[in-house]
Amino acid sequence: MTLRPDRSGSRFIVAQNDDGKPFIQLELFHDTVPGLRALSVGLELLSGTTPEQVKILVDAMNERIVGVVVTPRESGLK
Repeated sequence: MTLRPDRSGSRFIVAQNDDGKPFIQLELFHDTVPGLRALSVGLELLSGTTPEQVKILVDAMNERIVGVVVTPRESGLK
């Protein structure tokens, strides 16, 4: 059986956790990926990453990444 990938346009933003540390948050433009509807996806950064470095990274990601593709795994795969 061929599993169909779900796609959504997206962008990345700079967010902060409860401790005030920055992280990168994925925001979907449309609610078209059922597997992500109940999830929030963030990217944790190395300790010591400055706010300026995070902004540069997010800007570069948004220039090159246009969306996410989510494909379910076949049953039994690990």
